[in-house]
Amino acid sequence: MRIAIAAALLLLSACGGEQSSPEDAVKAVIEGLEQAVEAGSVQEADGFLHPEYKDARHPSKRAALGSLWAYRQRHRTIHLFSVIQTVDVLPAERSAKAVVYVAMTGVPVDSVATLVAVRADLYRFDIEFIAEGDDWRILHSAWRRADLSMLQGHSG
Repeated sequence: MRIAIAAALLLLSACGGEQSSPEDAVKAVIEGLEQAVEAGSVQEADGFLHPEYKDARHPSKRAALGSLWAYRQRHRTIHLFSVIQTVDVLPAERSAKAVVYVAMTGVPVDSVATLVAVRADLYRFDIEFIAEGDDWRILHSAWRRADLSMLQGHSG
């Protein structure tokens, strides 16, 4: 269940605004994720998923949002720390893919080094984005548990 919740959390993100490149817009969506999830705003998150969003554990956008709501009911505080490993934009297809590592904790984390001392759940997310006008929305994601060795070389 924790993995399903983590995925729902990662999927709930802000739309990219005026950005200098599609890569920057996708990164802004990922960064907006942390803010939306930590704030626990399901209403805000609703507009950031593509209407046809689904993943292996959530057959619909509504199901993913329901998981976020349920998780927020059980946990008062969520802190996310993400490391964006790659962003690949396919301009002709108006789509993008990103690999992001996300640590979930009950306390703030400001660097990869801090994760060594904190008990955090770490996940690797493979996220697919689609452009709608100037906004990028999450269409699909897949995730799995990860470990700190996967973040070697990232000072965060």
